[in-house]
Amino acid sequence: MDVKVQELIERIEDAELVLAGIGEEFQYDWNALLKDTRYQEIECEIGDDERYIWIVPFLQKMILRRGREERWDRAYQRLEKLLAGKNYFVISLCIDDYLYDTGLSEERLVTPCGGFKKMQCDKNCTGELTEMPEESYQSVLRYYKKEIPLADLEEPVCRRCGEKLRFNQLGVQRYAEESYLRQWQSYTKWLQGTVNKRLCVLELGAGMAYPGIIRFPFEKVLYYNRKAYLYRVHPQLYHVGEEIADRSVGIAENPVDFLGRLSFSDKDF
Repeated sequence: MDVKVQELIERIEDAELVLAGIGEEFQYDWNALLKDTRYQEIECEIGDDERYIWIVPFLQKMILRRGREERWDRAYQRLEKLLAGKNYFVISLCIDDYLYDTGLSEERLVTPCGGFKKMQCDKNCTGELTEMPEESYQSVLRYYKKEIPLADLEEPVCRRCGEKLRFNQLGVQRYAEESYLRQWQSYTKWLQGTVNKRLCVLELGAGMAYPGIIRFPFEKVLYYNRKAYLYRVHPQLYHVGEEIADRSVGIAENPVDFLGRLSFSDKDF
């Protein structure tokens, strides 16, 4: 077994708390959608017509439901096993919602970039979130299957103000941060309790897309907590600063593959 893998398992076992950060390199590969022949046809049919751009995230959600790859399932299963029985918190930049299918407690998860679980008004008129209209999803699915024409699709709108509904994801016109703020407060409170504790920090694929959410804050935790130890896994940006080099290790590997290499025999699960 890989020495670094064994060391990580042993350090997590010894830690009083475990902090895991899942970055953009862990995100599901949307190129799977681009490889879909029917999606290519849809792109040509829509063209530059902005009236139908809204169906793209519905198609993404469909791919997430139907085209899930085993390597992501295996990686998240290993993460859940690693954290089992520990006092942990997980922060993720991914919007594919796979984290919520792992068996990890949702009370110990925070996803500040949103996902496909809820929708919001494009203008965020109330700060409230809504369930995805299943009829809209089914209509897009029927269009994908060529059962109805493009012209039959109707974009879902906010019941309060009539503006367009969007999936609650960072990047919409007025992102409704209300979706994650309660969990973010729980996360920051939990983080305060890690001071001077044996803390194992596992950073999985966090690059420079949003370094102020995972990468830089995690380094700050290491800087102030001399009992903390960091494992930074990233295919390119795995380096660590000199000020924390004695309590961290960089692993040049795809984080999904790295977790997938853990076998059930590596730990007494």
